[in-house]
Amino acid sequence: MKLIDWIAILGALAWTPHLVGIVKNWLTKSKVRIITQREVEIGFTTYGPIFNLRLAFSVENKDIVISDLKIRVTHESGEERIFEWQGITQHMGKMTLPDASAMPFEKEQSVLAIKLNIQDIEERFVKFQDPSFLTTQLGYAKEAAKKMSYLKSENQYEPETFLREPVMTELYNFNKHSFSWKGGNYKISIEMQSPEKFDLVDNIREFNLTPLDIEKMEKNKELLELDYKRIVIGGDEKVDWQWCRPVLVKA
Repeated sequence: MKLIDWIAILGALAWTPHLVGIVKNWLTKSKVRIITQREVEIGFTTYGPIFNLRLAFSVENKDIVISDLKIRVTHESGEERIFEWQGITQHMGKMTLPDASAMPFEKEQSVLAIKLNIQDIEERFVKFQDPSFLTTQLGYAKEAAKKMSYLKSENQYEPETFLREPVMTELYNFNKHSFSWKGGNYKISIEMQSPEKFDLVDNIREFNLTPLDIEKMEKNKELLELDYKRIVIGGDEKVDWQWCRPVLVKA
């Protein structure tokens, strides 16, 4: 064997560990473990049924990019709804104020994608909403916007009167009839998507809503028109929505 052949072999052997590492990394799947806060925040507003949850992600093997995050909510009656992420707040630490007290520092993130790494346990507050409600609501909102535009073009627009227009009444009624929470046991499945293959563990939870919880949240129906008034006319007056915070347990 010639010297040049030995050099070629040695060169190939030098690359072997690197190639093995590449193949191993390609074959290894991420393992994502879901950690949830003890309570979930359940509500109903002008945005429809609301499901807010503080989550932490523990990742093993390798980093992963999450492109979608959903909550599948199933009532004991069998009724199922899907809630999709609409907003994310990430805990970044604490800021020390002049009086020496500490205030949590958080930042809003896009819901296009999030990157989870194996070095840190990633904690985020995720706001979930019912996409079927949002899609239908958009249709009613567009009709209301058309009516508003027409009235303005005719110099007939008056905010208080507009709020009593049939198109706004239809919007109020749709919103009120979209209250979907029921008393009883719920099972939730936290579902994620990624361009890469991964294993998801500890993603099933349960919670219970009592008749009192439902009665409390149904009071929000009476506040819908007030909030739409705030949206149309403007102002700093905040609506005091009623929320329920049932305890989550592992299924």
